[in-house]
Amino acid sequence: MGLALSGGGIRGIAHIGVLKALSEVGIRPCAVVGTSVGSIIGAGVAAGRSWQDLAELAHNVFWPSLLRGKTLEEFCCRCFPETFADLQLPFAAIATQLPSKKTVTLKTGRLAVAINASCAMRGVRRPVLLDGERLKDGGISCVLPSLTCRELGADFVIASDVWEFSALLRAVGVRHTHRYAHQAYPDHYMRAVGSSDVLIQPPVPLSSYLLVPNFIDRLIDSGHAAARRVLRSLEHLTVN
Repeated sequence: MGLALSGGGIRGIAHIGVLKALSEVGIRPCAVVGTSVGSIIGAGVAAGRSWQDLAELAHNVFWPSLLRGKTLEEFCCRCFPETFADLQLPFAAIATQLPSKKTVTLKTGRLAVAINASCAMRGVRRPVLLDGERLKDGGISCVLPSLTCRELGADFVIASDVWEFSALLRAVGVRHTHRYAHQAYPDHYMRAVGSSDVLIQPPVPLSSYLLVPNFIDRLIDSGHAAARRVLRSLEHLTVN
């Protein structure tokens, strides 16, 4: 089973709740791919961290500080293995090459640099130079990396989607199944949804953006509740 974790900024903490729900029913990924904030959570999963470990990390980190590239790399060096080869599971981080806006799949070399590139948000961060390429946030070209899970060998993909834009469209009634979905959503998102066997879309509370007390727990609870609802509807399936 492959696990695809979308971008979505601080909303990505909800991915931890999805992991909690999967662990409760004994589902463990064999491969993980993350875009932007999903690459941070995904690296933790691939390193063998439990959802409890990741929740503790989330509580101990002042999340806006991770918008700074140097701080993010230092965080990754402290919390995760040095290279992709040191991980317990196959893992890839998604970035976008500039100026072509081509999707780049990072799965070798230094983990901290790859995650930094995947999280280099447009309008906020400078591009990250890696192997002669200028790389920015993976969400520009591939916000939900389900197809890359397939490329890593997964024959069944569970996707956790916390992307702000898809949440806004759902809020006005335009889901990915809507007749105008192909006009509203970018092609890379529609391809990703079509390649996902299970799609989990946590309804992230707006209060999370205010960094109010217990906002991390609220985000985790949102992901957990959404995943449980989806998994209950799929109890007849056996996932290997």
